[in-house]
Amino acid sequence: MQQKTFTRIEGAEQFKALAERLTWEHAVSVLEARTRDSTMPTLRDWVAQYLDSDSGMLTGVEEGTRDDYKRAAQRSFLQVLGDMPVDAITKADVGRWVTWQERQLTQGTKKPVSMKTVQNYHSILSAALRAAVEHKLRGDNPAWKTRITRGEKREGVFLTADEFATILAVAPARYEGLLMFLAGTGCRWGEATALTWDRVDLESSPPTVRIDRAWKRAPRGGKILKQPKSKRSRRTVSLSADAAHALGTPGAPDDLVFLSRTGRAIDHRSFRSNVWLPLIGRARDAALCAELGVRPLQKSPNPHDLRHTHASWLIASGVPLPFVQARLGHESITTTVNTYGHLQPDAHQQMSDVIGATLAGVRPLRRAIPGPADNTT
Repeated sequence: MQQKTFTRIEGAEQFKALAERLTWEHAVSVLEARTRDSTMPTLRDWVAQYLDSDSGMLTGVEEGTRDDYKRAAQRSFLQVLGDMPVDAITKADVGRWVTWQERQLTQGTKKPVSMKTVQNYHSILSAALRAAVEHKLRGDNPAWKTRITRGEKREGVFLTADEFATILAVAPARYEGLLMFLAGTGCRWGEATALTWDRVDLESSPPTVRIDRAWKRAPRGGKILKQPKSKRSRRTVSLSADAAHALGTPGAPDDLVFLSRTGRAIDHRSFRSNVWLPLIGRARDAALCAELGVRPLQKSPNPHDLRHTHASWLIASGVPLPFVQARLGHESITTTVNTYGHLQPDAHQQMSDVIGATLAGVRPLRRAIPGPADNTT
């Protein structure tokens, strides 16, 4: 049995909640740290100040993104470190949070939180602690270079033309144009669903669309139209004849090209649950596919995989990676290479041939020189 005495019920309740959520030792360390300097802000208070738009500490961030950061902090590191004074947090404390976070399950599933999600949480924590260093609240950033377990990263799904044909065969007619556009241009979901008819030029040869807006999160929920996330994301993309035809009859200049059943912008979550997942279920139905004369789908793609698929088709046809970068709107060629470089046609054969030519004749020459074991008669 262990016990602590408090003069105020609020303090006792905080200590109890922390001990139940983590460990008694951690709760004691938090209590002792807060006792040493009651004037030092807790990490919870400091993060709230750091993320407040009026503080001026975090700039160049959309208000919707700022709200996302606040929610992410509340459900991640503030659960473990929030009650600790900013200057009392150590690298061991950060490590303890990472260990705890990696054990948490994604809401609605029984799968651990992904490595990417933990990295995103850690980035917010590290940025807030770096600001604390800049404001002389502590001497160093204990989150710097924290190692995070490398979990299993979901690999992109690349579809063949036949597999995409299966998806189209079972897709609702209303969304055929959207699916053709995503696979035919490689545009991001937020770019495609923000496209208006004044950005479409069907008279040019080839037809083109201008990508210069995308949906962004608005403060307190909702979505607003903003410029894409980077300068290279603002680009002109050419359309194949089939993709242009699938757009349908042009509407008014300010009308969205792709609309939901209710005549509004297509929401990603609603589309995924109400359209995409049932669609993939039908595409994997052997009996239905046999009736339609298509092969059943064996893969489980998501809507973003149509962007991956588009890139894979370009690369398989020999389109240079810088062209693919420009078409997809990647800010850096490194992103393109890291994501799709392994798909370059004949890359393995070319590299094998180069090394083969370089080493040609080397092994026979080596054999011609007697070694110590060969000095026998």
